[in-house]
Amino acid sequence: MRERLLETLLFFLERPSVTGDEKDLCDDLESRIAASPRWEIERVSNNLAVRRTEPDPSRPGVVLAGHLDTVPEPEGGIDVRVEKDRVYGRGASDMKAGDAMMLALLESLAWETGRFEPIFVFYEREEGAYAENGLEVVFAECPWVLDAELALVPEPTAGALEVGCVGTAQVEVTFTGRSAHAARPWQGENALTRAGMFLAALHERPANEVVVEGLPFYEVLTPTLARGGRAKNVVPDSFWINVNHRFAPGKNLEDVERLFDGLLDGSATYEVVDFAPSGPVSLENALLGELIQTGLEVRPKQAWTDVARFSERGVAAANFGPGLPSQAHQQAEYAELPLLEECFAHLASFFRHK
Repeated sequence: MRERLLETLLFFLERPSVTGDEKDLCDDLESRIAASPRWEIERVSNNLAVRRTEPDPSRPGVVLAGHLDTVPEPEGGIDVRVEKDRVYGRGASDMKAGDAMMLALLESLAWETGRFEPIFVFYEREEGAYAENGLEVVFAECPWVLDAELALVPEPTAGALEVGCVGTAQVEVTFTGRSAHAARPWQGENALTRAGMFLAALHERPANEVVVEGLPFYEVLTPTLARGGRAKNVVPDSFWINVNHRFAPGKNLEDVERLFDGLLDGSATYEVVDFAPSGPVSLENALLGELIQTGLEVRPKQAWTDVARFSERGVAAANFGPGLPSQAHQQAEYAELPLLEECFAHLASFFRHK
């Protein structure tokens, strides 16, 4: 099984698929799955929704949904290689190890005699803007994907079950002033220094712990981009800051706006330019409870994932994958084969159990 898992992981890693360039990988993956008459494939753009050719509607459906895309490679790239238990390559942990696990499950298990009706979704553009995520067109064109009782998203969790997810908002804050000659700054108003107290407050602001169903999530405000000024000898009349806000399950856009109204108190304007809702913990789901009872460590997901997107459509969802969260987007990203084997074995046992 290690050889099979290594082969499926290398299949994904040897086909670069930076967000927006997933077509070649999707083409090859579609051809590979289509070689078996057991599977019916619906392709929408560079997304594949896969189910058995003769599904059994009496069995509960379980969706496994993995994104095909990766963030861009670092300068010089990452050589795809195997060094003992480590497999290197862009996306190895986030999340081609999860895709490899899905493909190995699809190809290896005797689904005709299993307990569940499987649905596999391989989709594009997860690493990009929220609205461009490939799951949206899959849900629109293949609504049967949502006829499931549980969705598992194999984001990197190092073999733990990570439930829920924090929401994320990109908030653009603009401080305005009045330009003047830098030699006579009192004739203007410096937008950059006006932002100083706000930035200092964010710098000192601790992470806010919010406990949801006994699990701690952490709310943070992180300035990620800034831009301002016209020239080196001109008092800046505008200073723009992008703040990435991560918020706990149960909160929404109104909570984000209320927070920024209080933080800025009229000293600047802001606009929420991208918003992805948080995902509920869903511990009440019976199938998720069965997974937990098999001995999995349960943790909160301190990141945004597509469990939120499934939850919005009424499908309980959780994160479970063999990738290492600490390796996501790293310059020398790798995955570990023992974790891939462990996660595969765990899900194979769960799916086979009567």
